Amino acid sequence: MFKALASGADLVAFGRPVIYGLALGGAEGVQSVFEAIDHELEITMQLAGTKTIEDVKHAPLTHFQYND
Repeated sequence: MFKALASGADLVAFGRPVIYGLALGGAEGVQSVFEAIDHELEITMQLAGTKTIEDVKHAPLTHFQYND
């Protein structure tokens, strides 16, 4: 989600994880999926030094290439 927002997206969809959460745990499963996504975004934002979604939209993306 961070990468999509930083790339200029105004909306990010999470259809498949939500359907899986619904199939495996009903409404509680969907809630769990959204909590996990929210937690992961929060960690990523902290690591990137951003505090708001608006900060994420202006965050620079860099290409990292791993060489053996």
